[in-house]
Order: sequence, then C-alpha cells, then structure tokens
Amino acid sequence: MKSKYPVLAGSILICELVVVYFAALTAFGLTVKTNGTLTLPQLLIGASVIAVVAIVAVVLLPRQIGQRRPGVAIGWFVQVLLVATGFIIPAMFFVAAIFVAMFAVSVYWSARIDREVVERAAQG
Repeated sequence: MKSKYPVLAGSILICELVVVYFAALTAFGLTVKTNGTLTLPQLLIGASVIAVVAIVAVVLLPRQIGQRRPGVAIGWFVQVLLVATGFIIPAMFFVAAIFVAMFAVSVYWSARIDREVVERAAQG
C-alpha cells in the first residue's frame, strides 16, 4: 500500500525550494542596497545546498506504508536550514515558522492516514 508521505510532506519540501531561491534573490537585492558582503554566487550556492538536501529528502520519503526511510528526518534538517536563513534575511524566520508548521502537520497527517489505511485493511 502506498504511503501519503510523498504527497503531503513532499509537496511542502518542493514548495520550500521555490521560496529559498526567491529568498536568495531578495537577499542579493538587499545586500546590493546596503553594500553587504554576500555575493549572488554565495547566495545561490547556499540556496542550492538547501534545495539539494530537500530533493534528497523527497526522494527518500517512505513510498510504502510501514517502510523505514530517512526522508522525514532529512526533511526536518531542511526545516532547520530554512530557519537558519533567517539570520541572513530576518523575515525568513516568519516564513520558516510557517513552513515548519506545515511540514509538522503534513508528517502528522501522513502518519495518521497511513495508520488508518492499515487498520481498515486489517478489518476488511
């Protein structure tokens, strides 16, 4: 039986990719205005690292119910990295809080739906 983790948690991680790249471009625009020390290549490399880790997390999410894969743990690491971007752009603390909440809810509901599917299969 297929797990709901790739659908629910995976979609949140993929949405974070887009937000991270837009945040990198925003940070570049802000550093140009304030004569900051971060360059566009540095920001894009940082965004790319977060993106690669998020993609790895999506690929390693459990595909079948009951499967043990490290995707959820790596997804939580992505959330930590997203919160850390708040030290570059303070507004990202707010954005990261929203994504952390959405990821937590998606992990909770994925596990709950998977459990209910197993219970229904056992009953009938």
